[in-house]
Amino acid sequence: MSRKDLNLENLSDFQPRRQQESQDAKPVVSNHTTGWSRREAPRESQFTVRARVDTIERFKQLCRPPGGGRYTYGEMLELLMDRAEGRS
Repeated sequence: MSRKDLNLENLSDFQPRRQQESQDAKPVVSNHTTGWSRREAPRESQFTVRARVDTIERFKQLCRPPGGGRYTYGEMLELLMDRAEGRS
């Protein structure tokens, strides 16, 4: 396979498009007198749990109670930890 030669002659009138500024854009600098604002560290993290398939399925079922509603895995983990620590 050989590369085709690029024909740059037809690009002589090329002009980049102007990007529209978002109406919802917020300024990057929060306080113009102090400079750039610091970014907060995320308050969430994630980890992997290795467990038997039936144990993971039981956990998933806990997150979908029969009466309706749903819990995220993080919400259910927090609920179970609170109960284990006697904080319920």
